[in-house]
Amino acid sequence: MDMRAALPAPASGSLVHAVDAALDACAAAATASGVSVVRDDVPALRVAIDADRLTLVLVNLIDNAVKHGQPGGGVFVGIHVDDSRFVQVTVDDDGPGIAAIDRERVFAFGDRGDTEAQGTGIGLALVRLMIERAGGRVDLESSPFGGARFVLTVPRV
Repeated sequence: MDMRAALPAPASGSLVHAVDAALDACAAAATASGVSVVRDDVPALRVAIDADRLTLVLVNLIDNAVKHGQPGGGVFVGIHVDDSRFVQVTVDDDGPGIAAIDRERVFAFGDRGDTEAQGTGIGLALVRLMIERAGGRVDLESSPFGGARFVLTVPRV
C-alpha cells in the first residue's frame, strides 16, 4: 500500500504558530541538556501544511538537534523567505553531523545513523513524508556550526 495515497491532502497553516508550538514542546529537553535554542524572527505567513503537522515535523527536527548536538551547545532555527512561492526553515545543530554517505539513508523507515541517542528510526521518514505530501522537500546538509542542517522547503499559500 502506498502511504502517500492513504494520507489526506494537508491543509494550510500558520508558520508562526507551528514554530512557536515546536519550540515550546522542545523547551524542557533543551533546558535539561543545557542547550540554547535560538530562532530567527518568523514572518506571519501561511504555508501549505496544517500547523499541527508542521509542528510535529519541527519537533522531530529540533528534538533531534538537541539530542545530537553538543551538551550545553546550541540549536538554531532559521527562517528564509527569498521566494513568493516557498519558505525555507533550517534547523542546525553543533554536533558531529551526518556523513554525506548516510544523508539519504536516515530518511528510510526504521533506519538510523550512527548514534548513541534513543530513537526508533521513523521520525525522519515521517518528516519527509509529511513535507513531500505538502508539495515541499527536505534536504540534509552540513551545518555552518559543525553539525547537521535540515532544510525544509515548504510551499506558501
